[in-house]
Parts: sequence; structure tokens; C-alpha cells
Amino acid sequence: KEAADAIIKQLDGRADFQKLANEHTSDPSGKTSGGDLGWFGPGQMVPEFDKAASALAVGKYTEQPVQTQFGWHVIKVEDKRTKQPPAFDAVKDQARQAVIRDKYIALVKTLRADAKVEIPDEKLKKTVDALEDTK
Repeated sequence: KEAADAIIKQLDGRADFQKLANEHTSDPSGKTSGGDLGWFGPGQMVPEFDKAASALAVGKYTEQPVQTQFGWHVIKVEDKRTKQPPAFDAVKDQARQAVIRDKYIALVKTLRADAKVEIPDEKLKKTVDALEDTK
């Protein structure tokens, strides 16, 4: 904790975060990357780290060291991304079904407008009416 406090004091004095990370990190992957962990989203880090990182504005670092099961951390957020939309392959079946449903509903509306259709079953009539009301 004392070492992390000292790093924060140096950052307050405008020291370079990457240089300090290279010098002080105990994480082998961070020794040569300036502490850069790459992009990560909510829930991908341990809870304490995740909470502290998500609370920071871009360009800011933690004013107090953050303790996790891995030790003490000084976290700086370089950039934030909005959540990416899902890959097309992950949702293509849903999209296909939505298009088919919309075309089916449009076709039924057209056919019903051109024909006199009576639906004697009240439950079925309510279902059909509800489907038509969604478009």
C-alpha cells in the first residue's frame, strides 16, 4: 500500500503513468506495457478493480490505492468504449425471424383488407387483433 501511495503522489506531481507502471508493477505482463491491460468490460476484472476502474473518468487515476486479492493497484483509465453491438452471426436467426414475422403480419393485413374474414373463436380473434395492433 505504501508503494502505491508513493506512486499516486508521483502522479499528482505529473509523473508519467506508463513509466511508473513499468518500474513498479509486479505483474509480468504489465512490466513492458506501461501497465496497459487492454480493453475490458464490466465484470471481466475482480470486483474491487472493476468498481474502481468503472468509476474513473477518462484520463484520471485512482486517488487511493485499490486492494484486490492480487495486491494493491493504482488504476488509470485511458479510454472508454460503449458496449459493442452483438456480432451479426450471434443474432442473425433472431433478425430473420423478426423479418419473417413482419412480412407475415403485413400479408395477413393485406389479405384481410381485401376479404371478409370472420374469426369465430374469440381467443384466436383477440390474438390476431393483438398481432395486427403491434404494427
